[in-house]
Amino acid sequence: MKFIILIASLFVLTVFGVEQNSLSPKMKIALLSSPSIIGKYSQSSYNVALATLLASGDDFELIKYDIPNESYEIISIMIEKIINEGNVAILAPLTLQGAQNILNVPTAITVFIPTVHKRDIGSARDNIIFGAIDYEAQLKALVPYMANSLAIFYGDSLVGSVLNKTTQSIASQSNKKINSFSSYSVDAKGANIVKHLARPAAFSKKSVITHLPIVKTSMLLSHMTFTGVHEKNILSTQINYDPELLLLTQFPDRKNMIIANSIIEQVPSIYEANALMYNDLTFDWINYTTSVGADYLISHLYGHERSYTMPIINNQIIYPVELLRPKESGFESYNR
Repeated sequence: MKFIILIASLFVLTVFGVEQNSLSPKMKIALLSSPSIIGKYSQSSYNVALATLLASGDDFELIKYDIPNESYEIISIMIEKIINEGNVAILAPLTLQGAQNILNVPTAITVFIPTVHKRDIGSARDNIIFGAIDYEAQLKALVPYMANSLAIFYGDSLVGSVLNKTTQSIASQSNKKINSFSSYSVDAKGANIVKHLARPAAFSKKSVITHLPIVKTSMLLSHMTFTGVHEKNILSTQINYDPELLLLTQFPDRKNMIIANSIIEQVPSIYEANALMYNDLTFDWINYTTSVGADYLISHLYGHERSYTMPIINNQIIYPVELLRPKESGFESYNR
């Protein structure tokens, strides 16, 4: 893997003609993550950050620091090591728990957390920037298309429960008269989807909102078609902006679907550098926000403008939202 990354890096330098300024001090950036917690994203975040930093043309060194877990003790010890080894910024794809723990470490080093939204944290020091996509903003963008009655499908987890409650809160506080909610918790294997759809008439003219990952959403949509559900529409957020949806469902399953997406702005040099390393910045939101974070850190350290133009308000990247429809062979803009 390291050999492949090295070869790809050389291609990036050759193709884009990157000339690094040898007179400038080399900025050392640490990538802090726990492979046992975030799995494949520990390595993919490093790959994305590397490609994005190479595209900047600035002189840098990116060092990966793996931790066994995201406890306060482990994070505190590792940040001390990161600083002692001369790093001047940290890119930290952590869970909410890890982000909360890093806030409690008394340090002034600049930290970018691409996986957590500041709303979920509350107050934070000015040296910590948050980069996660805003699911609440996406739900608000979907409100105008919601029927008066909602059927909400969500995963049987704490995150799923929060999404269910957030959806109901946003819908009930909107100007629309949405006053009927039915919630359906889906188990880990999606086995109870069939049971939930036992009475197809119960979903007639409702907006079906799915907070399920792509495989379970595909199971849900396919079974809705099979049982003859006549919903008003099917609404979802970033979680289902995925080309797998086009492979796992038939067009009739998704013809009434509207998806909110915030992966919109692409910087050509950054996008192409990541494409050379097979990093997906089109559909994978964690890869995308990690790229935004790497771009922020290198521009902050060298004092030049960021390549991405999304604003930062109160230490949070603000992403735009667009609505898309999954068509026969791709996604297209939704115009009512």
